[in-house]
Amino acid sequence: MKVFKYAILCFIIFSVDYSCAAQGEDHINLNFNDFPIKTKTKIKHANFAYHYLIKVYGCGGGAICGEIRNLLSNKVIGLPNAYLIEDENGENGFSIEYHLDSSLIIISGIIADPDVNEDKERYRRKYYNFINDKLELISSRKED
Repeated sequence: MKVFKYAILCFIIFSVDYSCAAQGEDHINLNFNDFPIKTKTKIKHANFAYHYLIKVYGCGGGAICGEIRNLLSNKVIGLPNAYLIEDENGENGFSIEYHLDSSLIIISGIIADPDVNEDKERYRRKYYNFINDKLELISSRKED
């Protein structure tokens, strides 16, 4: 049992250390293959990580929202922000990338309601790892 607890502790420390180190890099090169899902059991209608369904929808005011539904437990996890569908010039549109066999999600766009710490009207590309029904930010880059 002590070995198991030690292994879990090492994993948590490594995960936090890796996440913090990755956030400091400007040009991080992440790939969906770097975040494989170990199970091969696919649930019908899943489009992400073998048993999740990602769906996006308009949420008013020219914004788009989204959610991740666990098809096994029916738990719903909202995407971290609402995004503008596109900027005022009709460019820099929202996009979300994910694969059936990976836990990596890449969200690109302009946050509809930026908080105090974020640049307003800046197009960003954010990389998340989806672990234990939570999105953990790996990297965030400004895009021109």
